[in-house]
Amino acid sequence: MKTGIDATTVPVFRQRRPAQLAERELQHLEMILANFAERNTASERLPAKYWDMRIAQLDAEYDLVPSQSQRVASLQRKLASLDSALDSASSAADVQEGQQSRRAAA
Repeated sequence: MKTGIDATTVPVFRQRRPAQLAERELQHLEMILANFAERNTASERLPAKYWDMRIAQLDAEYDLVPSQSQRVASLQRKLASLDSALDSASSAADVQEGQQSRRAAA
């Protein structure tokens, strides 16, 4: 009987990708969040869950150097801040719309 590694065998561990490969992804995510921060419109909702997942994948899949880990943490803070600001802007717009509706009905 032949014993060997089957092509369908999944390794128990996954090796992390090198830090050099993370740089391009980091730059992309930084650009995306910077563009949203510049526009800062509640009408164009940032899909925070998706971008949070993308940022978390960097930390999980790459062997980051300390400066890259700091950038990942910064991206997570910026995303949380943007999401919070958009929530506030959206709530304020809803209140204002409700007030205008009541005035129009009166």
